Amino acid sequence: MRSGADYVRALDDGRCVYVNGDKVSRVADHPAFAGVVATMAAVYDASCAEGSPLVDPGTGRLAIFTCPRTREQHELRRTALEQWSALTHGFIGRGPDHVAGLLAGFSSRPELFDTERHQLGRGVQCYHRYAAERGLWVTNSIVPPQANPNDPTSRVRPVRLVEETAEGIVVDGAQMLGTGAAVADAIFVTSIRPLAPDETDRAVSFVVPISAPGLKLLCRRPYATAGEPFDYPLSTRFDETDAMVVFDRVLVPWSSVFAAGDVTVVNSQFFGTAAHQIGNLQSIIRLTAKLRFVTGVASLIVKANGRDTDPAIKGQLAELATVQTVSEALTHAAHSHAERDEYGVYRPAGKYLYAALGMQTEVYPKAIKLLGELAGGGVIQVPSSVRDFDDPEELAAMDVLMGSDRFPVAERVKLFKLAWDLVGSEFAGRHVQYERFYSGAVATVRAHAHRFYPFADAEALVGDFLASYRA
Repeated sequence: MRSGADYVRALDDGRCVYVNGDKVSRVADHPAFAGVVATMAAVYDASCAEGSPLVDPGTGRLAIFTCPRTREQHELRRTALEQWSALTHGFIGRGPDHVAGLLAGFSSRPELFDTERHQLGRGVQCYHRYAAERGLWVTNSIVPPQANPNDPTSRVRPVRLVEETAEGIVVDGAQMLGTGAAVADAIFVTSIRPLAPDETDRAVSFVVPISAPGLKLLCRRPYATAGEPFDYPLSTRFDETDAMVVFDRVLVPWSSVFAAGDVTVVNSQFFGTAAHQIGNLQSIIRLTAKLRFVTGVASLIVKANGRDTDPAIKGQLAELATVQTVSEALTHAAHSHAERDEYGVYRPAGKYLYAALGMQTEVYPKAIKLLGELAGGGVIQVPSSVRDFDDPEELAAMDVLMGSDRFPVAERVKLFKLAWDLVGSEFAGRHVQYERFYSGAVATVRAHAHRFYPFADAEALVGDFLASYRA
């Protein structure tokens, strides 16, 4: 089983990562990444504990990679996903637990990846096994960079196939976003947008190590460096980073190529297999854990202000709790109503899964808005830094502002700074924006929800009722 130390050592592989104008020499030691690396190393260490629910006892591998062909495997995978999200409170969106499900789904129907030009199905299965055996963190980058189609001078090039060789395929261009890529082992690259028949050069699906020659990551501003852990407790632990991904004629070995120039394969890989459904069970489990954490912070804030008996405040808190409960209920329903597909894989029930994903764009921003209203000016009425507690005179002044024997100043500041890192910091803003688009464009997600809802059953109820009386 991979340990935290194994994971940290693997990051020292010569990868090309840029942040704040510098090329990073050792990712694990850099202030922008050290916090999230330590967080994920602790998760890997948790999997090494005897009897860890993160591990499939049948294989000895991380259960997040399990392709659930029995009800027992389905239950085991759900338990592992819940434990994984609990360890990170749902703030690591593209951790190893996400793409692991996609790879398991792809491997459940390898023949889909076999065409007249390429027989890649066996390689899909082999790569899934390879990643599972090593407990790899594979993130993804599946959206092309934004570009203005009306700008004739634009040099934006989405990732594309430029050459096939005996060793593999050569790809060039860029992808918009690789969340967690700087601290992952590898990146899965494809197009989530359906491709037109003539877009064969865009029709690629592959996994490549972050250290691959010619692969560059241009990271956005890090939030982990905002301040001390006391002042930014979430930013310093859970900033998984986002990076723009640039490919400069990168060679991808055939052993990790799933599609090369085959539009039909790329367009059908997610829904023609169980990948999208079992992969996104992680998405809604993670969101449920995150909303539970937000609700806990809100409840403590209300108690700290002595407003827990106020009917109006209790109503707001109940509204937040309802958001979390609905997310949890849909997640439970998606799991419990799972059925085996024609390839023998248990897929979470689409009716509930896509309802949960469809709500995701709205419920997290709503939850953070409610938390902000409950916290009020308390998230601003805090000293600038943990260092302010070192000055006795300043500490005495703070006591006049917020002193209490029941709730000491330091504990109050600690709680409200945590709340600020949820509602007002750069980390907070990024997470609101991230959850809005986590599962793709709103219209696309709602289309999935529409597709999986049994409208015919609902219409039949109405039809029977209409038939029960005369016009």
